Amino acid sequence: MGICMDQVTFAKVVVDVPGLLALSYKVPPGDKPEVGMRCVVPVGRREMVGMIVELSQQCEFDPAKVKPYRQLLGEVGPVNDEWLAMTRFAADYYQHSWGEVAMANLPSFFRAKPRPQYLKSLERLRATKASKRLVKADVPPVLNKEQQSAVEAVVEHCGFGPFVLHGVTGSGKTEVYLHIMAEVLQRNPLAQILFLVPEINLTPQLQSRILQRFADRAVVSLHSGLSAGERARSWLAVHEGRAQILVGTRMAVFANIPHLDLIIVDEEHDLSYKAGDGIRYSARDLAVKRAHLAKIPIVLGSATPSIESWAKVKSGHYRVLTLRERAVKSAVLPNLELVDPRVDKVHKGLCSRVIRAVEQALSRQEQVIVFLNRRGYAPVLTCPSCGWLSTCPHCSTYSVYHKSNGRLICHHCGWSTPVMHHCPDCGNADLTPVGAGTQRLEETLAELWPQARILRIDRDTTQRKDSAQKAFEAVHAGEVDILVGTQMVAKGHDFQRVSTVIVLNVDSQLASANPRSQERAFANLMQVAGRAGRAGLSSKILVQTRFGDRPMFEALGRQSYEMFADDLLKERQSEGAVPFVSQALLMADASHINLALEFLTQAARLGEQIAESMPGCDVMVFDPIPMALMRVADKERAQLLVEAPSKGSLNVFLRQWYRALLAVKTNAHWVMEVDPMDV
Repeated sequence: MGICMDQVTFAKVVVDVPGLLALSYKVPPGDKPEVGMRCVVPVGRREMVGMIVELSQQCEFDPAKVKPYRQLLGEVGPVNDEWLAMTRFAADYYQHSWGEVAMANLPSFFRAKPRPQYLKSLERLRATKASKRLVKADVPPVLNKEQQSAVEAVVEHCGFGPFVLHGVTGSGKTEVYLHIMAEVLQRNPLAQILFLVPEINLTPQLQSRILQRFADRAVVSLHSGLSAGERARSWLAVHEGRAQILVGTRMAVFANIPHLDLIIVDEEHDLSYKAGDGIRYSARDLAVKRAHLAKIPIVLGSATPSIESWAKVKSGHYRVLTLRERAVKSAVLPNLELVDPRVDKVHKGLCSRVIRAVEQALSRQEQVIVFLNRRGYAPVLTCPSCGWLSTCPHCSTYSVYHKSNGRLICHHCGWSTPVMHHCPDCGNADLTPVGAGTQRLEETLAELWPQARILRIDRDTTQRKDSAQKAFEAVHAGEVDILVGTQMVAKGHDFQRVSTVIVLNVDSQLASANPRSQERAFANLMQVAGRAGRAGLSSKILVQTRFGDRPMFEALGRQSYEMFADDLLKERQSEGAVPFVSQALLMADASHINLALEFLTQAARLGEQIAESMPGCDVMVFDPIPMALMRVADKERAQLLVEAPSKGSLNVFLRQWYRALLAVKTNAHWVMEVDPMDV
């Protein structure tokens, strides 16, 4: 930096306070701070842990009025320049202060003021080394030509390179990842790898394979299922270079990785990579930015890439690596059968063709997956006498009937109550469940096939630690005949005995007003279809639907994502929709919808004034409207959309607009989301 440390007198520090710029502090005599170190600073009447982002001999304020920071936390080395640049970019892009992003994404141990036992606690974190397994590493299988070409394309690339690894389910994407990782680690003994997964508890096989393949390497994980101490231990092991491979969910994108040499994002299309609260960042997009800053390759893998990534492939910004064949030579893609419940006889929610298909698979001692993306027993309880419905008292939606624990539960706010024995309106004792969730489906299947071993996997059955992994291990061990589940059963599992997949209630998604519902439905169907026929069994997927004439089903039958995505991109371009425009959403909630709309109306006027004052500004500010699900947890919600042809012009506008909004006095709570996923 060209600064003599003996002469450094001022440090700029960022802290986790909304809208607050870096603060200036004096460096106490004798301290030798570095950019990227943490320190304890006075902020108003509080003391907070912040991060030093700049050192200088000069200060823009009166030096006599600048306070010294209280304590330098130098027991842990500084974060590197790439991490600082990435967090600053995220702060600018997602409209937050730098301190909000930098500090909020450190493990809680490193953002809290040191306690008396701080040094001993730090020693314990370091003493537990990132474990290396005392097992024999497995022997990597020989790759086919497509897989080998994909590996070579990545490892031979110098500098930043975004690759989309696109292959049908079962095409061996994971094996390509592992070979690329092995090449990178062999080439550079100090290299570190970031491997992002959508949800850690859904991919036990993947984590197990990484641990087995790299038995001589230190592998750690970082996800919300870990305790605060476990997260701090993993973060520190990577930060200090003691761990070479970090496997984690979206939070892992904020780990400081000093020798980062490769990033892999598995199932890059998955919505779990987008944070739904706090700083609403996309871990996939930030991973691409990290790769760009670190000048390294990044691999985005998926059988159904996001439409944003596919648009970048088509424009030449990303390079696609295609795997057209399943990795196991005997493996076959499932045949698609569309079953119309208006034509086919329905028994307890299942068409007769579906029932026959399940019976045939069971008679061959093969496994069946029944996919229903709705947990609970029934989506609503009703009174046939007066029409009462089990609405949530805190949300403008229904509470779901969960028969296993006898409760009505709202899946939006978490409110629950025991199921009443009589209608609260008319007293009728004959309350009826309407529709079906996974609990009711499990009950129905047990009635139809009492001898079958049935297992349900959804959030309700996998709340305990390691319960999901144990459940999937039972499936892999052949201890399950029929697997009933939500999206949890569709992602990344290499089932060897599954020959038949049944998909129910896809119509509710296809009929949704959400503009992304079609691409999400297609991704779900492709993913769950890919669980069948992986070991060579003749396989099929049966979809109960009234919309069998939709073009997406032709693409699904051909297992052709390209056909579906190319058509969708043409449609989006003609409509001027994402990804051909950039969007931001301002959301407000209050005790009454009028308060939320009042704030958003004022925000819209501010936005229009700012847009008019900016030469050549092409940002469009839409009218505020109530959200589709207007009431959640006793708060009534509204939204305001802004849109521009490019990310650059939108970002310039948002910076000014956000600062103006901070000065608005309102009783509404508001949050801004850049690149919203549900507009």
